[in-house]
Amino acid sequence: MLRASRGQHQVQGAKRSWNVVVFSVGGIRLAARTEDVGGVSPWTQTIQVPSGTPFVRAILKRDNRAMPVYDLAERLNRTVQGDPLLCLEVRHLDGPMAICIDADVPSLETVEVAAIRSSGGRDIESLGSVTIGEHDVTIVALQRLGRSIQDAVTR
Repeated sequence: MLRASRGQHQVQGAKRSWNVVVFSVGGIRLAARTEDVGGVSPWTQTIQVPSGTPFVRAILKRDNRAMPVYDLAERLNRTVQGDPLLCLEVRHLDGPMAICIDADVPSLETVEVAAIRSSGGRDIESLGSVTIGEHDVTIVALQRLGRSIQDAVTR
């Protein structure tokens, strides 16, 4: 069995801070861990498709591939704002996925893990919430969107 030296073991331990991408959907500020985000680009026309998956009713073509579109705005009962809208590419467990976000350009922030609070509400899959500037921001678990029991409920 191989063992890490003491210094290596500490590096592999829990991170003290996370880098997050802060974005908004329908005026609600949200964040996601940078490793869960594949990129941000201009929003393009989508193709409506029949789907049995809640909140996924379209695909977006980009770079010779098609990505399902997760309608986070609908999930949150909001309408995306601004022009031009942006596309947040998600590194989802089931493969790349697109989310339409507000026109406000996302920013990068570093948050201390110790400052992350458990989210009281279960409106969306989250890793907790944190105060960034003057805003209470939910850190969305992008990799798990659409995989909860809540999404299985038909409307």
